[in-house]
Amino acid sequence: MSNAAARIHTDANKAFRFDTSTVEWGDFFTDGTFYRILNVDPAAGTADMIVKFEPNSQCMYHRHAATTQTLVLQGELRVREQIDGTEVIKVKPAGSFSVGGEGEIHIEGSGDEEAVIFFGMRTDTDVIYELLNEDLSLRRAVTVADFDRDWRERWPGDTAER
Repeated sequence: MSNAAARIHTDANKAFRFDTSTVEWGDFFTDGTFYRILNVDPAAGTADMIVKFEPNSQCMYHRHAATTQTLVLQGELRVREQIDGTEVIKVKPAGSFSVGGEGEIHIEGSGDEEAVIFFGMRTDTDVIYELLNEDLSLRRAVTVADFDRDWRERWPGDTAER
């Protein structure tokens, strides 16, 4: 298991909170978003990470190329999805699990509270997702190789034993 392990705390009088105080976060693509790569296996085409969204923050538009497993660990995940030119907002509370994503165009973010989300991504090609501009044109593809390089550079202690 990587050094990114986090503890779960529960209290009968409090909402479920995923303790991320020991997680070494990296800045993600947009303000108020942070991530921690947990594992990358280029040969298998997999990358796993957790993402933390500060309250009312979000990522940018992107298109999933990989099958993505999503588990909301804390808070709620708000997904602003483009379906036939119309924006649809889906709210996934803590404990929600979903699988899918191939071809979906959306923005993910949090509600009024901090959110922590696990993403497990599996691809048959090297592409995990494509970052998009506001007009939904391609900005750049993000690949398993990108995740692997980033993981080795940002969290070298995780990959030293590989």
